[in-house]
Amino acid sequence: FDDLTAENRSLLQKPMTYNLWRAPTDNDRNVVNQWREAGYDRTIARAYRTQTAQENGTVVIRTTLSIGAMYLQRLLDLETEWRVDAAGQITCAIQVHKNPRLPFLPRFGVRLFLPRELQRVSYFGYGPYESYVDKHRASWLGRFESTVEAQHEDYIKPQENGSHWGCEWVCLDGPSGGLKAFAVTEPFSFNASPYTQETLTACGHNYELEPCGDTVLCLDYRQSGIGSNSCGPELMEKYRLDEPQFTFRFVLCPFSR
Repeated sequence: FDDLTAENRSLLQKPMTYNLWRAPTDNDRNVVNQWREAGYDRTIARAYRTQTAQENGTVVIRTTLSIGAMYLQRLLDLETEWRVDAAGQITCAIQVHKNPRLPFLPRFGVRLFLPRELQRVSYFGYGPYESYVDKHRASWLGRFESTVEAQHEDYIKPQENGSHWGCEWVCLDGPSGGLKAFAVTEPFSFNASPYTQETLTACGHNYELEPCGDTVLCLDYRQSGIGSNSCGPELMEKYRLDEPQFTFRFVLCPFSR
């Protein structure tokens, strides 16, 4: 999507993109070389076929596309379906086929650049601390409220942070409205931040960080676990996002006041 509006208010500051990269954590220091070699940090999407239809008052957009890096082999093949109903609710299903010869993915999902004024965050999932598939024992399942700035974990060396695993829904809210996202078949992960993954990746120290000017929302089918490979063994296979195929389903509901 290039734009998303509610009551004539634009909710996307930049086009929505598919998202594979995460700012390497300390424990990613070894596998990150494989990720970069595969091109996970510089992906582009290429559409081959798009069809539109209207079904019972709902607009349906179906696309066949791939995700890869320039001059490298294809990483993922996608079949997507976006359904927009008369109330403005958007239901998405993304079928993903991963190239089995490539390393496990850091994450898979979509990234949205929302207006900076969307600062209130509420969600039902594992919180209030950051949580991942292999790192959520300190958190608990419940409803939580916070702010985008408070979601940022201020590591001395900037890295991926602030994710919440096992979420049924998340809402980002501002004075004029906002955006809600709901899980469909299984919970998702999300993180909301004033910083982009590119900035977190590039900066060597926390004092170098500069907000991007937007609220960055990542909705993830899943992230690979954090592990302990900075000084311990490689990430266990059960915590890797290495499924040969999967489907990510979610619903977006923009709203205004």
